[in-house]
Amino acid sequence: METKLNPPRKVASIDIGTHTILLLIAEWDGEKLEPLVDVETIVRLGEGLYTHRSLSEEAMDRGLQTLARYMERCEIAEVQTLFAVGTNVLREAKNAAEFVGRARERLGLSIEVISGEEEAFYSFLAVTKDLRDLKKPTLVIDVGGGSTELILGRGGQIEQWVSLPLGAVRCTEQFLHSDPVQDGEWKTMERAIREKLANTPRALKPVAMVLVGGTATTLASVEQGLEEFVTEKIHHFILTREALKNQLSLYRSRTIEERKTIPGLSPARADVILAGGTILYMAMEELDCPSAIVSCHGVRYGVLYQGLSKDKI
Repeated sequence: METKLNPPRKVASIDIGTHTILLLIAEWDGEKLEPLVDVETIVRLGEGLYTHRSLSEEAMDRGLQTLARYMERCEIAEVQTLFAVGTNVLREAKNAAEFVGRARERLGLSIEVISGEEEAFYSFLAVTKDLRDLKKPTLVIDVGGGSTELILGRGGQIEQWVSLPLGAVRCTEQFLHSDPVQDGEWKTMERAIREKLANTPRALKPVAMVLVGGTATTLASVEQGLEEFVTEKIHHFILTREALKNQLSLYRSRTIEERKTIPGLSPARADVILAGGTILYMAMEELDCPSAIVSCHGVRYGVLYQGLSKDKI
């Protein structure tokens, strides 16, 4: 008699960040994920957050419209299990509960606002599930719009982690007010980043550095001059510190409008790529890493792996 295997479950996760909102729809066979839909929308939910400490009505409307589209896609795909998490933007906004409440009332979507520790855990889990063959200690760096997580671990186990108040949007809003950027602004931002990175996890032995998040994938796209985002060319791309340094020089020499013409750079990231790239460059410099692996698997993957497993965080 032939044994019938259970068909894979359709599952999804939504990652609500300061700059982007991401949707991952995948098939889950009980062991691994097979991505079906993996998209990001640049929403700028946290626009002005680090000045006013609150989400604006316009930003909340953009966020809810994006979430409504994502919910429709999940319905069309017949998703059976959905997880939605909010990161730094919803940790810091004074009116975050209002946004979460609107999503629940209007869309029937329950959003879990996760801590910096949970965000670090999900990023690290996503990377270790993807790069199973890495033998040496792994340092994962996730530069978001509002925070940066650095997670050091080995064999799937986290040894040290830190969540720093550094992000592509946060640093742009705090320090880079001229167009093109003035040297004084740049140096002030550089000092602030360096001070925060003094708390970076350090390993006694060489580490494999893995970069996740939209800043890292954009830098990989620009390095290859891609006209459109091609996951297969970006995922596991090796980005050198020297190449990143050259990119930063390019961004500093251009106005935001001029940056928008750079192949591989999404126009919607043109204003924040310099700050995000600087955070990554200075982390590589601080930890003396000449190169790093870029991964397209971030929090949204970790959320699914954890949520679908029997073990809880």
